[in-house]
Amino acid sequence: MKATSDQLPMCCNCKYATKIPLTDDVVCPIQGVVSSSYLCRKYSYDFFFKKPKRRRNINTEEFSFSDFSIVDVDS
Repeated sequence: MKATSDQLPMCCNCKYATKIPLTDDVVCPIQGVVSSSYLCRKYSYDFFFKKPKRRRNINTEEFSFSDFSIVDVDS
């Protein structure tokens, strides 16, 4: 499995860090301005950092009753 930046312990996904717009840096109240890939001992994962995947829209008009039937309709 390939690790992404939201899975690795880095300051860019720490609950204490605040991202700086237009740069790749973050502001940390403990360490100050650091790179987003920096990691210190106070690191704590921000559970709200990860955005949930979008819900898939299902077109229910494509299905019929026979698609969900257990009994063989052809018999």
